[in-house]
Amino acid sequence: MQNFVTLIGHMLGFVSVGLFFYSYQRTQKRKIMIIQTVATALSCVQYLLIGALSGFALNIVCIIRNFTFYYRDKKQGTDLASPILFALCMAVVSFFSWEGIHSLLITLGLVVNTICMGIFDAKKFRKTILISSSLILIYNIFASSYSGILSESISLVSVIIGIIRYRNTQQPMETKKTIAA
Repeated sequence: MQNFVTLIGHMLGFVSVGLFFYSYQRTQKRKIMIIQTVATALSCVQYLLIGALSGFALNIVCIIRNFTFYYRDKKQGTDLASPILFALCMAVVSFFSWEGIHSLLITLGLVVNTICMGIFDAKKFRKTILISSSLILIYNIFASSYSGILSESISLVSVIIGIIRYRNTQQPMETKKTIAA
C-alpha cells in the first residue's frame, strides 16, 4: 500500500512538472503565479504522499503566499512587508517540519523565491528562479522525490528558455507598480 501511495505522489508530481514548465513561458507575472499555484498544490500533495514533510508544509505556505501576492498585486501593487512576512512564516514552518539539514535547502529556495516573487517583475523573477530551483532540486535529491528532481530540472531549463526568449524585449514584460514601504 505504501508503494502505491508513493507512486500516486510521484504521478501528481509529474503533472506539476508540466504546469511549472508552462508557467515559465508566460509573459505576465500574474499568469505565472496562477499556474504555479496549481502546480504547487499538486507538489504539496506529492510531498505528503512520499513522506517529505518539509516540502509538504512549506508548500502549504507557498499556496497561501501565491494567493496573497496575486490579489495584493492586482489591487495595490507590491510591498516589502508581505514577502518578508511569508519568509518568516517559512522559517517557522521549517523549524517545526525539520527533517534534517537538507530542510534548509528547500527553505532557502522558497524564501528566495518568495522575496523575489513579491517585489520583482516577471523578467527579474524568472532569473531568481535559477537560484531557488537549484536549492529545491538538491532538497528533492535528499527527499528521493523523483518527480521533484525532474520538475526542478525542467524548471531550470524552462527558465533559461524564458530568459533567452524574452532577453531582447525593449519594453518591460508588465508595468511594475511602485513598491510601498
